[in-house]
Amino acid sequence: CVGKIRLQGLVKIGSNGEWAHDPDNPQYYLIRDRKVALPLYPQFGTEPNGYYVPSRHVPRSYSQQMFGPGVDHSIDQYMVPDRDLLGVLQLFRTTQRIIFKWKREPGPKIFETNIHGKKFEMYNDTIIGFNRKGKEIIRVSGRR
Repeated sequence: CVGKIRLQGLVKIGSNGEWAHDPDNPQYYLIRDRKVALPLYPQFGTEPNGYYVPSRHVPRSYSQQMFGPGVDHSIDQYMVPDRDLLGVLQLFRTTQRIIFKWKREPGPKIFETNIHGKKFEMYNDTIIGFNRKGKEIIRVSGRR
């Protein structure tokens, strides 16, 4: 769904001016931990305010030019996502409020297959998004 392409948010900044380690923040998780969301034209050395999940439908050579050498890793991960990555991706555009923290409540396995030669398992996990104060603002299940 084209309408679910954005996940806005804020990250914590440490005393050194760099991003503070915060893997429970969906943006930190996608950008720093998993390296699924990438900066546009990283060869320019600027740290952007916007990151992008490269499209799997664009020729890889073009995506590599736009996003750099991390594009293959990014696409390979979200083509066959694990439970946590799938959970964070499910939070996209589920609320207009900023999600500062996420959590996964494990559920039972509901599906298993192979995608591009890799095993994929889907679980009926519940993904919860929290606001800045730690209050739950969104709850999404893996199965609707």
